[in-house]
Amino acid sequence: MSYLRRIGINCFNVLRDIFVAAAERGMKEELARRDGERGGHNLRWFTPDEAVVAEALARVIVPSDEGTPGIDEVDVFGPPATVALDGLVATSPYRQYLYSWGLLSFDVWALKKHGCKFAEMTKVDQIGLFMAAQHINESMAPGASKLARAWWKVRITLVAGYGSLFAANLYPQIRSDCLQVFYTSRVSWVWLDYDGPPMDKGYPNLMERR
Repeated sequence: MSYLRRIGINCFNVLRDIFVAAAERGMKEELARRDGERGGHNLRWFTPDEAVVAEALARVIVPSDEGTPGIDEVDVFGPPATVALDGLVATSPYRQYLYSWGLLSFDVWALKKHGCKFAEMTKVDQIGLFMAAQHINESMAPGASKLARAWWKVRITLVAGYGSLFAANLYPQIRSDCLQVFYTSRVSWVWLDYDGPPMDKGYPNLMERR
């Protein structure tokens, strides 16, 4: 590697770190404020601001239409999807980190790109931002090409202030969690004509029928 190229890479890394650190500094102040609100409003972990973003994202991930139930219908036979999602996060420090940074990041990104919070955007714009987070996340994957990873480095430097890095980190987890919440709900079982897991309450006594 030539001397000039090494200098260029070092300068790029310093610039990237400055952008990311600046984004983190402003977000940490808001996260500290939100931490003081946790454990209330009928939710174990989400703050009201986070619950609104989580609900909007869940509707993007598992939408409903005239013939297909979605995340909005989960509460027909159980608690709302946001409550179920909150329960998953409340018991997982790893999720708590991803969700606290990621949900705030979707709002920061939406405000800077569209001038409003994520939940206030049109459904088309919400889908667009969520897909952008997906693309960024996939460009970071180990299997991505060298060209894709190089473009990622340039992109993250340019948009770090939008919070897109943290939104991208949340993408796979919230997608997986929302699908879990939906497909383990009785609404999805009815829709799929599924009776539920056999002996879902266990086997308290093998000699007696339940």
